[in-house]
Amino acid sequence: VMRARSSLLLFCAPLLAGCLGYREVELRTVHDVRVEQLDAQGVALRVEVEVHNPNGYRIHVQDPDVDLFLNGRPAGKAVLDSALVLDKRSTRRYSVPLHTQFTGGGLLLLLGSALGGEMRVGATGTVTGRAGLLKRKVPFEVEETLTR
Repeated sequence: VMRARSSLLLFCAPLLAGCLGYREVELRTVHDVRVEQLDAQGVALRVEVEVHNPNGYRIHVQDPDVDLFLNGRPAGKAVLDSALVLDKRSTRRYSVPLHTQFTGGGLLLLLGSALGGEMRVGATGTVTGRAGLLKRKVPFEVEETLTR
């Protein structure tokens, strides 16, 4: 029994040390927001972001809960289109593909904005990062202005 406890302690110690050594990931800059596809059902966007991961391990981004706004009005829930993995100890640019299905008149908002020549695209919500057994939910809020 004593040997089993020692083995368990040796196994758990590195896991706990890894959890204690977590440092916050930082969204440094939104470089670009592009509309990839637009139709009556929704919009597909590609967002270029610079992210700093100071941790000594890769972080898998998952479970985003993102509300998309057009000119300050709700347009729908955004969904991450592909897996995103943040490299360890790095500051780099990532291309993040998202899409949303319009709710509450989002298409009318988008068309009105397109005719005006300028549109504010905002996103607010949380995203979960996972590294091994460690999971952390991070809130964020960004807004960019798109021009024709």
